[in-house]
Amino acid sequence: MSKLIINADDFGLHTAVNEGIISGHTKGVITSTSLLASGAAFNEAVEMAKKYPKLGIGIHIALVGGLNPVSDPSEIPTLVTKEGVFVDSYVEFMKRIYSGSINYDEVRKEIRNQVSKIIDTGINVTHIDGHQHMHVLPSIIPIILQQALQHNIKAIRIPNEKMFFLNGIYNPVRIAGKSGLSTVAARALPIIRSMGIHSTQYFWGMINGGQLDERVLLSILKEVKSLSGTHEIMTHPGNNNLVLNQHFNWDYHWEEELSGMMSDHVRRYINQYNIELINYGDLL
Repeated sequence: MSKLIINADDFGLHTAVNEGIISGHTKGVITSTSLLASGAAFNEAVEMAKKYPKLGIGIHIALVGGLNPVSDPSEIPTLVTKEGVFVDSYVEFMKRIYSGSINYDEVRKEIRNQVSKIIDTGINVTHIDGHQHMHVLPSIIPIILQQALQHNIKAIRIPNEKMFFLNGIYNPVRIAGKSGLSTVAARALPIIRSMGIHSTQYFWGMINGGQLDERVLLSILKEVKSLSGTHEIMTHPGNNNLVLNQHFNWDYHWEEELSGMMSDHVRRYINQYNIELINYGDLL
């Protein structure tokens, strides 16, 4: 039997994302979300989360994406640009890592502050994941593990999407990024398991990140129903493409993803093949 977490990333990023996630949970198949501590709509997201106790809430660690840090930028200069925000992409972050310009005391400080901000809300945290999956990098995962163990968080996303699952994507940059991150994630899996931390057996949504409309989602669900075990599908729903794309240059199809999450066809497929919808709290 297949058990499936459908997780919406970036809760707290913007009101249009918050509203999309809640709609996808109450009217669709979203079972879990990841809260962004530095998001402009963080406080709204926290209040929403408290109204929907069946929605699993994780911590979405951000170190990239042009997002604001929780720490004072002057205290983490190796992590931010001259404008005081994180670098745009994992590629730029990796350049800083490989050039030796990242101060890991600053990384520890920022991750600790993000985790503490969410823990202090009193929300029951089900898991930790990361924006653009930076949390699984070899130099970052020990810091994530330390925070998970300190705060009794029992699960961490491991985005080890099947290597040859391309799902209609032939962009070489996307394929290279997916292959590299999936390999790194696979290496992180035995590390977290050795510390008693849980994850799903399968992960989906990286190669199609930001583009999980109904068609793409159904093709992923075919994989889910054919592989017994625990799965996560990562999604990025929102209810206003125009507004969100003005703020975030990530090429996400927010509204199309939300429509996929609320699709009757998707719901029928899940029911037809007895796929059990769960959140990270159910892995324990």
